[in-house]
Amino acid sequence: MPPGKGFYGRESRSGKSSERRLAPLYLLAALPVLGIVAWIGVAFLGGGDSTPAPAAEASPGADAATETPKPTQPPVAPTRNPANRAGGASEGTAELPANPPKPDIKEYLIAGGKRFELPLTAHAGVEDDFGTDRGGGLKHAGVDFSLVGLKSITVESACEGSVVETVTNENYGTSVTVDCGGGFTTLYGWLQTTRVAKGNLVSKSTVVGMGEPDGFLHFEIRYNGVAIDPADFVQVPGREVIPWTPTPTPTQTPTVTPTKEPTRTPTPRPTAKPGQPPDGSGGTAPPPPPTSTPTMGPPTATPTITPTPTRTPTPTRTPVPPKNTPTPLPRAY
Repeated sequence: MPPGKGFYGRESRSGKSSERRLAPLYLLAALPVLGIVAWIGVAFLGGGDSTPAPAAEASPGADAATETPKPTQPPVAPTRNPANRAGGASEGTAELPANPPKPDIKEYLIAGGKRFELPLTAHAGVEDDFGTDRGGGLKHAGVDFSLVGLKSITVESACEGSVVETVTNENYGTSVTVDCGGGFTTLYGWLQTTRVAKGNLVSKSTVVGMGEPDGFLHFEIRYNGVAIDPADFVQVPGREVIPWTPTPTPTQTPTVTPTKEPTRTPTPRPTAKPGQPPDGSGGTAPPPPPTSTPTMGPPTATPTITPTPTRTPTPTRTPVPPKNTPTPLPRAY
């Protein structure tokens, strides 16, 4: 544009420019109308639904399920057929009695028992729980912790005590047995190597052996020689323990003493009139026999006792002292 001919040039200020143009006012006034028409078209012609979609009806209990946090899922060990594992189907099995001996309630984890701790600091989950049926009347006598994907896993003693034996057999592989006192023993099976010998004293932090890489650890607790569920004494993953509350002693209700009913007083029968029989019949009853009244004689005179007079002693008269006779004055001669 040449200088001086713009909107703010000299010619524009002087009013001589023919290029100055203003937008028609009707176009400016039509802008709000066009906006309203566009909004109506979008709303009714399906250009977009500004109304939020109704929320799905919640089923009963949905709020409670939403508010309640889901428990943390325990680590899941890889599923392996026991027959294909070390030891086969008879690994860590025993004939469990129907009524095993039970220790004092204070030994249980639910009551705050602190005799035992988990023998592993890391594992890959639980491969087999206590009591799994293995057939032939045999059941799994402990808990198998998976060591798949782990290396250099130390196995620590779960209690304080002394080493009973370190042996190798078909059911437990290389194992260590520890006497925990109070009738309890613990067994650690399928170890790669052992770090203790018979007679050694151990604590809860003593390493008794090393776990087999990609293998498993068979952990067993026995009471009086009978295998019991380790989940009752240590926190096994997936077996949450609810603290035990002692049952309060019921208060005896006082015995209510029954109130004796008052004895009913019999109604007295009317006395029969003279000449009438007691049964109230119309006959005449014989008159009662006369009662003899004894005649009393003259009254007996009661002698009157005369009291003996008391003698009052006569008071003795006190003699009057003699008067002093004045001494006569000497006479002058």
